[in-house]
Amino acid sequence: MALAKAALLKTTLLDYPGEVASMIFTPGCNLRCPYCHNPELVFPNKDSSELLPLESIRDFLKKRASLIGGVVITGGEPLIHEDLPLLINYIHSLDLKVKIDTNGLFPDQLKKVDADYIAMDLKTSPDHYYRLGLQGNKNRLVESIEYIKGSGINHEFRTTVSKTIVSPEDVHKMASLLKGAEHWYLTPFKPGITLDPSFSELQPPSSAYMEDLLTIARESGVEASIR
Repeated sequence: MALAKAALLKTTLLDYPGEVASMIFTPGCNLRCPYCHNPELVFPNKDSSELLPLESIRDFLKKRASLIGGVVITGGEPLIHEDLPLLINYIHSLDLKVKIDTNGLFPDQLKKVDADYIAMDLKTSPDHYYRLGLQGNKNRLVESIEYIKGSGINHEFRTTVSKTIVSPEDVHKMASLLKGAEHWYLTPFKPGITLDPSFSELQPPSSAYMEDLLTIARESGVEASIR
């Protein structure tokens, strides 16, 4: 899938650690996470006014390069676009850093991108991805995790916590995979606009539940925190 259009957030102070950044949202995703807050990117409308031609985004970044330190490429899932390395090379030509957000299901493509920072979403324990409508993806997830940990690239892992998808048992299994990672962020699910309407008013996990999961992660030897 070629990348022709994307959405753009001109400035973010939160999404690239230590950098003022712009943020590119690529359309399309291979997952159907029920709590996803970007359903318009999961099922993008090619005529959407939110999507800009890639050339316009490149022109903006060229003009903005002296005011920012990096660009976050997120989605959707950026790695479904086979020409993503071309965009990354262009951003680097502007002397800007690149952070990639990914779900980790495309390890071969991940290894081809020249990222300065990688953030991988580990949704739940790999054996339980059927809760997201997927099965048989454990090897790809583990391959991405091992690549990221051993790459020498600054990175983080992230998990959105909904009690229907992430249990204490899941966290035990995930922690065993993430030992040696730079950091793992556990984030409580928040209701709102979601891909699955039934999640729109679902209660978020309690602070006590989040603290219990954090304790499991830390006691398993993983650098972790709640975000």
